[in-house]
Amino acid sequence: MKVKKFFTLEDVIPPTNKKEAEEFFLRLFGNKNPIVVEIGSGNGHFLVEYSMMNPHLNFIGTEILGGRARKFYSKIEKRNLQNIAVFKGDSRIFIWEFLYEEMVKEFIALFPDPWPKKRHHKHRLLKEGFIRMLTIRLQKGGYISIATDHEEYRDWIIEEFKKVDQLKPVYKEGYSSYPESYPSSLFLERFKEYGRKIYFMRYKKP
Repeated sequence: MKVKKFFTLEDVIPPTNKKEAEEFFLRLFGNKNPIVVEIGSGNGHFLVEYSMMNPHLNFIGTEILGGRARKFYSKIEKRNLQNIAVFKGDSRIFIWEFLYEEMVKEFIALFPDPWPKKRHHKHRLLKEGFIRMLTIRLQKGGYISIATDHEEYRDWIIEEFKKVDQLKPVYKEGYSSYPESYPSSLFLERFKEYGRKIYFMRYKKP
């Protein structure tokens, strides 16, 4: 039975092993193309454009807020896109419950909340434990890609990735400018209007 391209933890029983997970995504997309996962997709502006640029890949966007997730899915339906799906819920739950070893080609996190106050740093997503979880699910040769406009958060992320030996930074300085191969996003356009500098980090699993 084919899976609807908008799903929640309440709609679908998560797979219990890698074989079941592979079968789940085969039903979802109808093919075995490599999978790209965006963490925190908002209303899907970026991922819809990126999926249209890369029809040979399958994309899953995760969004915890129902209103944004539905706007995201409406974009998919309007364009009749077959290579992109939406998980409405916490991205950590999706990654933990639905993905298994070496299943993902790339994880993307664009402008995650920096939680700038020191007492709020505990809420930051890209901590060592979460990065290790992503690494297990990342294919050999796969990437974790992150963008932020927050300099202190940039440095904090770089230090957290240094704790995970299985990943290597792509850029010598640890970061670069936003890649031309990526479409824009609503946050990117907003930060450009504010005159903020954008930092892009990418890590590879050799």
